[in-house]
Amino acid sequence: MDIATLIDMAERNDPSALAELGRIYREGDGVDIDTGKAVSYLKRAVDSGDAGSASSLGYMYLTGDGIESDRSEAERFLLIAADAGNSVAMCNLGVLYSDSDPCRSMDWFMRAAEAGSVRGMKNIAAAYSIGQGVPLDKKVSAEWYSKAAEAGDVDSMCVLASILRNGDGVETDKVRAAELYRMAAETGDMGAQYDLAFMLDSGEGIPQDREEAERYFRLSADQGDTDACLCMGGILFERRDFPGAEQYFLSAAMKDDVKAQYNLGLLYIGDYLGEPDMDKAREWFEYSADQGFAYAQTMLGNMSMETGDLGKAEGYFRSAAQQGEPMAQYNLGALGLSNQIRMDYQESVEWLTKAAQQGVEDAYRILMQLNAQQ
Repeated sequence: MDIATLIDMAERNDPSALAELGRIYREGDGVDIDTGKAVSYLKRAVDSGDAGSASSLGYMYLTGDGIESDRSEAERFLLIAADAGNSVAMCNLGVLYSDSDPCRSMDWFMRAAEAGSVRGMKNIAAAYSIGQGVPLDKKVSAEWYSKAAEAGDVDSMCVLASILRNGDGVETDKVRAAELYRMAAETGDMGAQYDLAFMLDSGEGIPQDREEAERYFRLSADQGDTDACLCMGGILFERRDFPGAEQYFLSAAMKDDVKAQYNLGLLYIGDYLGEPDMDKAREWFEYSADQGFAYAQTMLGNMSMETGDLGKAEGYFRSAAQQGEPMAQYNLGALGLSNQIRMDYQESVEWLTKAAQQGVEDAYRILMQLNAQQ
């Protein structure tokens, strides 16, 4: 229906036309956004008995959507809509009261859920999971997530799957968890695709199926899930499809995933993609190391040693060693023991001891030699 016709109908106080014009000017649907006109039309629609417009106005005043927020006006309009059975308004009343009156907030969420609102069900589930306005009860929380999942809510399927998979306040049920992940995965949810793939890959709660796992890893990775990209990169690396691995690692690395950045450094420092590219390798190791990834710091320490920059090497090794990375502990201790950096004997031995305790055989041999000399 064209806007001229709607305006003509609105002049006769047609509630549906008034509500539609309010929406059009609020969203800028074919016209410039005009919040003043939107509010005017919506208020006239409310006066004509349109509950949906009251809900929209309540939300606008609640959130300051295009207008100055006004808690009193939000409450007034939301109550008009809620009393008319509008479940969206009921949920927003729950939000309105969540800080000031948690019990009243829960009452409105409950009313919304009883009216079939999935959002209401999820809010109740979340409240029970942390004990907000109700006693903390993980089991009841899971029951409400189950109701929302049965209503088709994908997020609730994933949350409930995680609860059942980990036995978070309920009896562990990995079979049901996998079923829920599969339901969510089939809707295209990339997080569910990754979790299902992981369970299939390890045979967690369901028969192991590496081929099916790879299919879901790929579906998730192709949507940009960083964990799935890491897995696909690893799968392709083992298959010696190094260019394919590079692309998946790159996808995750561009989202600042430290492990992907480190893996790219390993690809470029080796001959997996042709001649080693030390500059590219260093660049990606630095990205990872700057975020505190110990293995990347160790690699940069090794590269600095090779170029003779022992001061920089010490800095990288010390940062990684303090995080418990065994090769960094070994290298730091060895540099100190050989007087290549300034470090007293006792500290050098302590770093070597820590490395040996984590299985670094060279550190153990040095310590045995030191003991034999005493």
